[in-house]
Order: sequence, then C-alpha cells, then structure tokens
Amino acid sequence: MRLLISITTFWLICNSSHGQRPDWELGPFDKQDSVNPILHPSNTTTFFCPIHQSPILWEEKDVFNPTALVKDGLIHLLYRAEDSVGTNHGTSRIGLALSSDGLTFTRLTTPIFYPSNDSVLQSEWDGGCEDPRIVEDDSGTYFMTYTAYNGSIARLFVASSRDLLTWTKHGSVFDSTYEDMSCKSGAIVTRLEESSGKFIATKVNGVYWMYFGDTNIFAATSDNLINWSPITSIEGGDPEPGKKT
Repeated sequence: MRLLISITTFWLICNSSHGQRPDWELGPFDKQDSVNPILHPSNTTTFFCPIHQSPILWEEKDVFNPTALVKDGLIHLLYRAEDSVGTNHGTSRIGLALSSDGLTFTRLTTPIFYPSNDSVLQSEWDGGCEDPRIVEDDSGTYFMTYTAYNGSIARLFVASSRDLLTWTKHGSVFDSTYEDMSCKSGAIVTRLEESSGKFIATKVNGVYWMYFGDTNIFAATSDNLINWSPITSIEGGDPEPGKKT
C-alpha cells in the first residue's frame, strides 16, 4: 500500500483566505497525480525493534493512514507503516516525513512511535501502533490519538509530545468502563488560528470534543486531552464495552 496526496499543498490550505466558502471549510482539493504516490513502502529502512531484539524492515509492507500538521514552517506528516513479520504478517509503527511544499516529502529512516517494553506493551503487541490523529494545544504540546492493536482488540490510546520525536504514552483514552471497547480513529475538534495558520485543539462549551469510531461514529469530551468520557445519551449513542463500533 502506498501513500497518495490529494491536496494542492497543506501549507496553502493553512494560509489561504477562505473567500466565499464557509469559515469551517477546507479546500478546494485537487489530486496531484504528477507526484503521487508521495511515499512508497521501503525495503531499505531498518529499525532495531526492542521487542524482537533485531533489525526490522519496519516499512517494508505498507505506508498509509497519515495525519499532518505544520511545525517550524514545515509540514510534518505522521504515517502508519507496517513490516511483514509477526502473527498478523505486519506490525504497525508510526513514521515521520517532512515537506516544505506539501508535495515532496523526506522521511526519517526510523519510526518515531512504536511498541516497546513499556506499560502498554500488552495492548500494542504485536499488531502495533496504528492510525495517528494529532492536534496541538495552546501551550505547544502535541496530543496524538492512535489505535493500539494487540491482534485481538483495537483500542483507542493517546500520547503526548513537545517535539513530535519524544513521546509519553498515556494509555487508553477511556477509563476501565470503556477501556476494552473496540474503537479507533479519535479526531479532536480544533480551531484555525489565523495568526499562525495552525489548527489548535479548542474547547466547546468548556470541554474538548473528540469524534471516534469506525462503522458508527461516537463522541467523547475531555478537560485535558488525555482522559475522555464517551457521550452516552440516547441521542448520541451508547457505546457498549467489547462491542465493535
């Protein structure tokens, strides 16, 4: 699987005027076939896996499911990459690629986020860390929701960083009531900060909001972007522990 891009440039999107379009709308979008795919799987980049205790071709099988933001004047693209080993024929890790124009990307040769010998290993191994979604808060801290997959249950986890390279894993976004609910794809509501062109996590009615799910979409709220509570009203749907959303 290869990674394609369908935006003129993320930089232009962040810094262009909205014209006659609604304030919340991004675009218009145009596929850039002349540069697609922007990333290919690679059989040359290796990573010393702390679990296998050996070098792994960590993005040999797939590169896909990215998230992007602007930092220090460059587009930072965080993407999911898979190797070709393990019980699932592929463990996922998260890589980073940089671009000044949104079309041509240079990637780091090792992943920036991956399963390790830490407190959440049982939830991340050996499916891996999948599907990053990232926001920045007002203080400049980055929060990434991701799917922790152990080969059986896909759980929604969160991590934080100040530089996108060194991460603190916080585990499940939910408490024990919903921790084992199979879910993924946590997208946190942001606002466009006109002065910087950045999308910043924003509170609505005093709390942060996140949409998550898969075939069904649910919502959750938080005071700190780490600990989240699902909306369980009849109108919003009632997630059931252990049920695939």
